[in-house]
Amino acid sequence: MNLNQIIKDAVCLKNFNTLGTRIAMSPLDHIPKRPDELQGEPRCGAVLILLFTEATNLSVIVIKRRDDLRHHPGQISFPGGRREQDELPLVCALRETHEEIGISPEDLIIAGGLEPAYIYASDFVVHPFVAWHPGIPSCIPDPREVTEVFPIQLSRLCTADAHTRAPKNIFGTEREVPGFSFSGHHIWGATAMLLHEIIERLKAAGWRE
Repeated sequence: MNLNQIIKDAVCLKNFNTLGTRIAMSPLDHIPKRPDELQGEPRCGAVLILLFTEATNLSVIVIKRRDDLRHHPGQISFPGGRREQDELPLVCALRETHEEIGISPEDLIIAGGLEPAYIYASDFVVHPFVAWHPGIPSCIPDPREVTEVFPIQLSRLCTADAHTRAPKNIFGTEREVPGFSFSGHHIWGATAMLLHEIIERLKAAGWRE
């Protein structure tokens, strides 16, 4: 089975334990729901989990957000952002990826979408999509939003050393938060939850590190 097919199968798995894989990387040890007392509707956005191979190693693209951004400053995340009015979530994910790191939608094979994730801290519902780049992406980061672009081999994130906990201030309380460690950075929050999910989905679909 080729890798493109494995990725498609991973996204479409039936009876996959999405909740369990996300809880394993949740900062709160559970999946937060939107409080009933919040008025109106949550903001809606989308991100792209962009996969490719380099020297036969399956890799993923993540970015480091600028330290002065309003939402999630300085964090490691997937390319993505807020949905524009009447914009479909997939269109949003592809547009934001193109704007943030210069990858054209025409260069990508869309594998499908995962279940939306609610981010309590910013009151966002994020729609994650998975895409496959058949070559090696040539990324051009937008300096207004992105300080660095990182390609990470997924096999590096499957080692025991890569699974770490780091202190974070969560709603005024210092907590040891699970996540992934790489090159001096700590991936945590929704990005870590989705990253862990796609790795476990790929394994269940037949990918071997």
